[in-house]
Amino acid sequence: MKKHKIILFLLIISVFVSLFQLCGCQKSDGLSIVVISDTHFAGKETHSYEGEYLEVNDTNGSGKQMRYLDDIVDAFIDQMLEEKPDYILITGDLTFIGAKASHTEFSEKLSVLSEAGIKVLVIPGNHDIVSYAYIFPDGEPVETEPTTPEDFAEIYADFGYTGAISYDSDSLSYVYDTGKGAWIFMLDTNLSYGALYGKLSETTLSWLEEQLKACQEAGAVPIAAGHHNLFVHNEAFTLGYVIGNAADVKKLFNEYETELYFSGHIHTQHIAYEDGITDIVNEAFSVYPHRYGCIILDDSGWKYESKTTDVSGYAKEIGASDENLLNYDEYGYSFFYDNAYNQAKERLSELVTDDKQLDAFCALSASTNVNYFGGTLSKVDVSVLDEFYEAAAGTHWGEYINNILQDRRDFIVWPQEDK
Repeated sequence: MKKHKIILFLLIISVFVSLFQLCGCQKSDGLSIVVISDTHFAGKETHSYEGEYLEVNDTNGSGKQMRYLDDIVDAFIDQMLEEKPDYILITGDLTFIGAKASHTEFSEKLSVLSEAGIKVLVIPGNHDIVSYAYIFPDGEPVETEPTTPEDFAEIYADFGYTGAISYDSDSLSYVYDTGKGAWIFMLDTNLSYGALYGKLSETTLSWLEEQLKACQEAGAVPIAAGHHNLFVHNEAFTLGYVIGNAADVKKLFNEYETELYFSGHIHTQHIAYEDGITDIVNEAFSVYPHRYGCIILDDSGWKYESKTTDVSGYAKEIGASDENLLNYDEYGYSFFYDNAYNQAKERLSELVTDDKQLDAFCALSASTNVNYFGGTLSKVDVSVLDEFYEAAAGTHWGEYINNILQDRRDFIVWPQEDK
């Protein structure tokens, strides 16, 4: 049965490509879903972006664009109001460091989408429910009220925590019936709140099996989403990133024909396919180029494409005066590139004494980092790669770049012929 479904899905891809290009994430006769992850929201109401702490954030290598994140989220919401997908899924790490005030502010922004008839479904990541939390009213960290599981469900009541057909008693997982022949399984994969690691408890696994069975009996298509990854997407991101009992989850997905799983956590745009299951990791929305995934499904198949948020277009539309926002593609890329370049230089300066060669290696590293997280590694110029490996052999940075460049495909559109 499952093989027949997959064949049907792939047979109509050529038709779907044309439809998808014409309509973006807008509704067709089927179901349209947008997925984002790792927004790490810290809004203007509780955060100032002047101060030593946030200056450190700008140079720590993660690439999170905190200074303009409030504007970028607004640009995304504006884009969604135009595209009008049926659903938007947010797969965890909604906030920067779990402040209740940040969750409240973020939920208020999301309410604009709900009011427009777009259903938003959220689940927590490892940054969302913590025992301590901070805001940055003057650019420096100030401890504030953290978020409990009960708080999370209450704040996001309109975004999945009311109206679901089933809730797990042992986590913040739930199932939502789209009414269009698909059930969405929003899985809380946190092993314990605030910890990096992920796992589903035995209780949650039993609940998941019951709900997958009910979905199958209802003749609906199951779509699953969680914060942690189902597959290894890169050997540099395994421990703490892949669900601890992923084998048990995959077994259930195979038994109940669950072909699609969306995740985040590793901040990169990447897709892995194994034994009939596709794990689509959406790039961290807080990192340039601020991607969101679009999927369109009907009875015959599905097609996925990653798109970028048009920050500059939004800035011009609202009459913004900030040059960084008005020229955001240039600014956003440079911010992340310079961040990665300086990080590489710090690690390579002791290994490479020739300035020209050092610059070439840092440029390779920066381009690799930016394009890896953006899912576009085919853009990387690897002409000095062999020289780089020779110079950086045996170092952590050399191994990191090597792991990234093992597969230089782009992961913007799926399915691909060479899975």
